Amino acid sequence: MRKALHILTIGFFLAICSFGQNIGNQRIKQIDDETRIDSLRLDNVLKDAMKLAKANIQSDNYFKEYKTQLDDSSYVVTVNLTIGHLFSNSQRHLLIRRQVPWCEYIDMYLIADHNLKHVISREQGSLTYINDIIRDVNGDGFNDFLVHWYPSSGCCRRDVYSVYLNLSDNGNFTSDYKFINPTFSPTEKIIRGVEYGHPGEVGLYKYKWNGLQVDTIEFIYPDVSKKGQFIKTKKGFYRPTEKNGEKLNAVPTEYLKIESYEWFAEF
Repeated sequence: MRKALHILTIGFFLAICSFGQNIGNQRIKQIDDETRIDSLRLDNVLKDAMKLAKANIQSDNYFKEYKTQLDDSSYVVTVNLTIGHLFSNSQRHLLIRRQVPWCEYIDMYLIADHNLKHVISREQGSLTYINDIIRDVNGDGFNDFLVHWYPSSGCCRRDVYSVYLNLSDNGNFTSDYKFINPTFSPTEKIIRGVEYGHPGEVGLYKYKWNGLQVDTIEFIYPDVSKKGQFIKTKKGFYRPTEKNGEKLNAVPTEYLKIESYEWFAEF
């Protein structure tokens, strides 16, 4: 009797597990189907935007923003198109943004002989996206493309810029360079900023553009052994001491006006 009851119990438990697994698999399939449908909808939105762009491809400057809702979707897609000399006087580009509740889709095209060449594609979660910016960050005289975003989790200041450098000879762009809490100084070809971490431990950094490379110049850290004293190093450290670098009695003035400096100074 006990053996039979034991077998029935195991059978019942296995049935429950199997039922739960089936429900889980069905839910996964439902999510996959919804993702695929959303992807198809957004592809159609992009195709419609491309048709509008091609109809205005000869324009030196063109901007259009509109909203669209496809099929039975419960959300609205905000689309804006920009055509113009966005990055140099000799080349024109098309920038298409598609905004949905969960994401910002960004696509950049080079306009060449009335043709469109895809040069940048980015998906940035809506909870993290702040804006995108066109400006020269490396001091070569040509505008670059920056996506400004802020991670949705983490303990400390983390203002992030993803930088796509303009390859001015062909209208293309590099893959993105990611900088945390940066202040760009294109006239100096310098990036100064604050690392990710807690005040009292986090350091200042200084990088320099070297063509398409970023050279590390130095770091400045609080000296954990003496308040009001600092340590300059050639590489990143956690709580460096004087043996790891050069002792400083003050932070160099070049750092005092960078964005997020107060995060470094609050200790």
